[in-house]
Amino acid sequence: MGEKIAILASGKFKDNVIDIELNHPPAPGLKRQVHIQSASFRLEFAEDEYLQLSTAVLVAAENLKRLKGLK
Repeated sequence: MGEKIAILASGKFKDNVIDIELNHPPAPGLKRQVHIQSASFRLEFAEDEYLQLSTAVLVAAENLKRLKGLK
């Protein structure tokens, strides 16, 4: 597992602190990793996978706002 480069975001959800971390690649030639983690779970993505996921979530949120007439 790669070493942490930076914490991209941190927040709370149902009394759990959740961090999103950018990490160095676990081995030479591999991609950097993003970990979404708390004390009870951890999701691990390659950096490009995380960017695809986060973009999809942002687009979905924007579509929901537009459909519901929210600001």
